[in-house]
Amino acid sequence: MNSREEILDLMNSYVYLIDQGDLQGFAALFEFGEWGSEGQKLLSGKEMLEMLRNDIIIYGDGTPKTRHVVTNIDLDVDEHLGVASCRSYVTLLQQTDDFPLQVIFSGQYSDDFERIDDKWRFARRMVKRPLYGDLSRHVKPRTAGE
Repeated sequence: MNSREEILDLMNSYVYLIDQGDLQGFAALFEFGEWGSEGQKLLSGKEMLEMLRNDIIIYGDGTPKTRHVVTNIDLDVDEHLGVASCRSYVTLLQQTDDFPLQVIFSGQYSDDFERIDDKWRFARRMVKRPLYGDLSRHVKPRTAGE
């Protein structure tokens, strides 16, 4: 597998793991990297796992009942330095028993990757969140003081 394919596979693992409700596997993608969102501090994989467990609604089937669709992938790989960067769009769809299929979020990923021991890994993913829909079935409500 070439570098581009390996990085695309890594990006696909990100969306498949979260959509399957595998929060631990999802957070493990950032064992050596950081994840962040506009207005939030960068999180390690361990911190991300705690945040996900506190914030994301997981349904009886073990999933958040979502589909992340990543498009407009603009990937730049520097084989010599063993680094890569990417920007892409993400559209998040959700449907539950009482919530018809709809877009609940549209944003942008800005990624940095690094090759360590001949394996590509996330170094950092930043999420820009300019467009929101109804997140009430995806994110747990916050209580006073949170």
